[in-house]
Amino acid sequence: MAVFVINEWLWADSSGQNLRQPQRETFNFISQLPSSTHQIVFIEGSAFDQKAWALCKSADPIVAAIASAFVRSVRINSDRCLILKAETAAVAIPENLASETNPDDHYLLRAMLCVRDSILVTTDGPLREAVTKAGLSCLSREEFLRTYF
Repeated sequence: MAVFVINEWLWADSSGQNLRQPQRETFNFISQLPSSTHQIVFIEGSAFDQKAWALCKSADPIVAAIASAFVRSVRINSDRCLILKAETAAVAIPENLASETNPDDHYLLRAMLCVRDSILVTTDGPLREAVTKAGLSCLSREEFLRTYF
């Protein structure tokens, strides 16, 4: 079993913002996660969480269906989704990592630091580099989908 912290590419893909192929790949991931042995973790109320709820209200029926599938089959499944309370995730980020990353991404780092051996999945090259340099596990979106889904 692997535990993943995923940044907002999941919702950019789901929305169709990154075109139809990534949208299909992301829907496949959301569909396959419940039957896998893997888990995702995120902080309640974080940018990741807010974007998920926003997509549930989309006027685009495909986008709303993807977001709804996430909520119905992943978010409420405690075997596949660990939702951290913000106060639980108020851990200190090592200064070198904090200074080398965008403050908007610090919630991802906090989630990682709360769950031992979790793996960040991001499309952000500089974030990936800083996380790897700090000795934490990180995958690109492509590596993640190819290796795990």
